[in-house]
Amino acid sequence: MKIAVLITVFNRIEKTLICLDSLYKAEIDGLGMTFKVFLTDDGSTDGTTDKIRETFLKEDIEILSGNGQLFWNGGMNNSWRKAIAEGGFDGFLWLNNDTLLLPNLWKELKAADEYSKRHFGKGGIYVGSTYNKARTGLSYGGFNFISKWTLKDKFLIPNNAFENCQAAHGNVTYVSQNVVETEGVFCDQYIHSGGDHDYTYLAHKHGYPVFILRDYVGVCENDHYKTSGDRFREMSLRDRIKFLKSPLGYNLNNTLLFQKRCFPYRYIPVLIAGYFRALMPGAYYGVLKYLKK
Repeated sequence: MKIAVLITVFNRIEKTLICLDSLYKAEIDGLGMTFKVFLTDDGSTDGTTDKIRETFLKEDIEILSGNGQLFWNGGMNNSWRKAIAEGGFDGFLWLNNDTLLLPNLWKELKAADEYSKRHFGKGGIYVGSTYNKARTGLSYGGFNFISKWTLKDKFLIPNNAFENCQAAHGNVTYVSQNVVETEGVFCDQYIHSGGDHDYTYLAHKHGYPVFILRDYVGVCENDHYKTSGDRFREMSLRDRIKFLKSPLGYNLNNTLLFQKRCFPYRYIPVLIAGYFRALMPGAYYGVLKYLKK
């Protein structure tokens, strides 16, 4: 198997170096696998490109330049398209640069590919699960939607078996070449996050096997912004609207795009809820608290 490892970065050089170091230290000898890294540096100001070249002189890393406005989705697509243009890869591994990979990565991916082709007759999407540094449980991985109306989800915990899932995070996720031939790359309309959930869910809907690996393959802290709404309520109306639409905030653009592409019947309710949240946050979080009882 020849694999293209896809990464996009913006600063965070220390984490990137740790991630790459763990990638090259993962046990691959004797598995018949090789890989090449395609890394997009989206306008970093911390010397990312130079430091990577200095540290990994002998490794096959192709560093691409972004315009500083690609965010995660655009940066990953930039790396992905370059790898596709080069050709010859059996699959593509999405990798977040804040992930510390475990030594079993390649063994798990090899076993997953053999399992997929044996049980489904084709390659699919193999989702790597990660846990928090303090080992407080799963941080990212594959999940199923419990309700198609609320989109409440349930994550799968690795239990030494390949478990089917409907969607996944892209922190450590492998996509077989045969999936890419029909599904392409991430939807370009996504800004920053959301492309991974969209891609994995639609591939699942289109009949491709999507499942988690048997064991954890990485450590990645779940540092997504979580709040009870207190911080949001304290903002001015102008700032709440801005945060609602920001790629690094609630990112309403991506949320609506996901509804439109995957669950179109939820588009209008989600649109209304988004602006209800910004215009009347006190009432919004009150209703949310009530519904969770």
